[in-house]
Amino acid sequence: MKKISINNIIKFRNRPEKNQKAFLNSLIAKSETKTEGGGNYWVRSLSALSNSIKYNNHEPIKEKIDEILELYSPDLTNQTKIMYDRNLNILYNYEDFDFSNWLPNDHEILSKSKNKSIIYLNSVPVQITPSQIFSFENEEKTYVGAIWFVAKLDGYKTSELGMFAEALFIYLSNNFKNKYEVSNKHCIVVDVLGKFELNYQNLIDNEVVSILGSTLKSIEKKM
Repeated sequence: MKKISINNIIKFRNRPEKNQKAFLNSLIAKSETKTEGGGNYWVRSLSALSNSIKYNNHEPIKEKIDEILELYSPDLTNQTKIMYDRNLNILYNYEDFDFSNWLPNDHEILSKSKNKSIIYLNSVPVQITPSQIFSFENEEKTYVGAIWFVAKLDGYKTSELGMFAEALFIYLSNNFKNKYEVSNKHCIVVDVLGKFELNYQNLIDNEVVSILGSTLKSIEKKM
């Protein structure tokens, strides 16, 4: 297996145990090509949110709303209209959101590298793809944090969102620890459909159950 996304780790965990090995084999056979957060279905809203964080303004969200509205036409299939409506609902929810809830003052957006996105955990190649990474200073220390926008039609359990937050912490620790301290509170995952968020500190404080490690051990046994 070349890589497995957090989404597919969650799918593996939710399958009956007798079907888990077959699911892994199917991933190996077809090799994953979908992006995090549900693939292209959510790309319009998730990419706009990511760009709004990058530039720290709401223009990418507003522009994407206008773009989707322009795509509406009478000959669209009902399925396409539903997809557009769902993405629009996400964008409307964050059209005037206060980004300071997520971003520290005087932060700096850091570049992402696809070469650093696959990290071996329990010999499992996990793909971790944060939406944006940023640094900031606090009490004469320089920290790194990240935010990950995710979406799933039937929603995520809190423990599943915890997987994303834990993966963010691991990603930042592996790729930025030589220069920055990782901020637990700023390893943020946002379920944009439910407008729900949590961070890695929630796992440290035992407010969210950590299930990533145990799930990876199960995957390792079935690989």
